[in-house]
Amino acid sequence: MNIEIIGVWESQYEGLKKNRVTATLTPYYLAALLPSDVNVTVRDEQVRPVDYNIDVDLVAITFLISNAPHAYEIADRFHKRGTPVIMGGFHASFLPEEDLEHADAVVIGEAEDVFPEVIEDLKHGSLKRIYKSTKLHPLKGLPVPRYDLIEKDFILNHPVQATRGCPFKCKFCSVVSLYPGLRVRPIDEVIRDITCFEGRNYLQNKMVVFMDNNLIANKRYAKELFRKMLPLKKWWASQLSIDMAKDKELMRLAAKSGCVSVYIGIESFSQESLKNIGKHQNKVSDYKNAIKTFHEYGIYVQGSLIIGFDEDTLESISKIPNIIQELGIDIPYLHILTPFYGTELFDRLNREKRILTKDWSRYNFLNAVFRPKNMSVDELHSSHLEIWKEMHSVSKAFGRTFKNLPFPISRFSSFLWKFLDNGYFLSQNLMGKYPLVGESGKENICTTKSTEDVFTIGGLEKTLKSGFQKQL
Repeated sequence: MNIEIIGVWESQYEGLKKNRVTATLTPYYLAALLPSDVNVTVRDEQVRPVDYNIDVDLVAITFLISNAPHAYEIADRFHKRGTPVIMGGFHASFLPEEDLEHADAVVIGEAEDVFPEVIEDLKHGSLKRIYKSTKLHPLKGLPVPRYDLIEKDFILNHPVQATRGCPFKCKFCSVVSLYPGLRVRPIDEVIRDITCFEGRNYLQNKMVVFMDNNLIANKRYAKELFRKMLPLKKWWASQLSIDMAKDKELMRLAAKSGCVSVYIGIESFSQESLKNIGKHQNKVSDYKNAIKTFHEYGIYVQGSLIIGFDEDTLESISKIPNIIQELGIDIPYLHILTPFYGTELFDRLNREKRILTKDWSRYNFLNAVFRPKNMSVDELHSSHLEIWKEMHSVSKAFGRTFKNLPFPISRFSSFLWKFLDNGYFLSQNLMGKYPLVGESGKENICTTKSTEDVFTIGGLEKTLKSGFQKQL
């Protein structure tokens, strides 16, 4: 039996044809769930286009909500050839009927407990329409991801997961809807996944990328994990919450175990915005000292920022580039507030009749899919682009990169990461390769008709934590 797993991807920047930086985890973990008598291949559109001429018994498609229309096109083309298609993840779990318009089957919930049944039914030619997981997996005894199948074009190709879920309840986050609470894997199994990998060069063997939503949410667990990682002499990066900076022992262990970079959801410089979205762990008054603490331990800070909150005005968001420099954020990522289906934010905006479209290709953090409170959709789009250009201007990029020099040689890896990231986005800016703000989707957002008139297709869901993602 032959199965192809496809990771769907579409560019969000002008002129960007591939995204070779970091391999995702989902396709290679799904491949590991398959029995040994199944021949599995993985095709990741980040580096390689889909081959519609392959001869397989099943195509499994994993994708983000913004890629849904493209994923449906892929599924439809395989259907025309008579190849069965299965989909899963957040979108299928919340609204399976839409996926079933294009797929033969969907997986609702987590795949671990139902994937064996899918394969058995496929072998007997009796594939069901819906496979529903009714419980959360304890995360014990998970297989090693099929690292041997990761595309060779990726620069960083060692993704690992230690925890699943998040204890916080941010109203814009879809993770809490599907993965309530926090679960942790046995630390010995995480160490196994870290040590069993063999890359093609020094960087690939040295660097581990944790795909967790919040690696340090269980601080006792995180400390023990970092202690076990000490002898491995790795570099690692992860998404985590800014309250880590308050725990000096945790910071020390993270740095000594090889942490070179963290991705933090700063989200907003307005405490009122943070309060209203339920991000109570963030305190604006603590940002500067927290970032300084990360720097003292030689850790590079990537900061995620969102614009479009009800408290935002054109004047307040225009100050973002200067605040970034003042706080010492090493590289900023700017997003437009996106109300994913299944979140409290979507439900509220839907009740207020402020959702403007359900064209899922626009749910990509670069489009206003709802009616902002203090500005128009066009103003939000243009502000995003102007802020992005200023954030990655020559003066701002150089200011962030070469701040606090000279630095100890022990911090070179962190400095190198900062240098490469800022250099990349500066070059994109200078070449005019901007994010595709307000340009995604097959139809323009209608801002004059009623909300009911512009709902053309059913809903989906997605989670995205800036690259550290859970899909199928």
